[in-house]
Amino acid sequence: MRRETGAGDAHAGSADRSCCGSPGAGGSGPGGSGAGGLDAREASAPGGVAPGERWQAVLVAGAPELSARLLADVFGPLLALAPAERALLVGTLDAWLECGGSVGRAAVRLRCHRNTVFNRLRRLERLTSRSLSHPCELVETVLALEALRWAAGRG
Repeated sequence: MRRETGAGDAHAGSADRSCCGSPGAGGSGPGGSGAGGLDAREASAPGGVAPGERWQAVLVAGAPELSARLLADVFGPLLALAPAERALLVGTLDAWLECGGSVGRAAVRLRCHRNTVFNRLRRLERLTSRSLSHPCELVETVLALEALRWAAGRG
């Protein structure tokens, strides 16, 4: 079971999953080639997205079944919220990411107090059971956000 954390709280993660950086989990180590022996420049992108542009979009569009599972697993409780409430939390996450993880800059962009941004991010963490301060869980959250965008674009 995951422990609930705050947006600035770092922790070692849960024992039920290895960290996203392990080469044995289907990836490659530093300096190695990616999936199927191709490096990033050689990989073709589905949907006409240039590989260097937005990798998360390429990954989500390239594996629609896995993307749907990721979306349900990570954002399931978020999807159950009323649309306005969900949009508020997703918009806050999006602004925070676009601002490089700066709560202060996200608050300026969203025209709200920085504590409001903190509170929304903590709520998102509770709903998703993922900490935004844990790199592997942040990656899952970012990919789930991209899967949400992709699903909305298809629907």
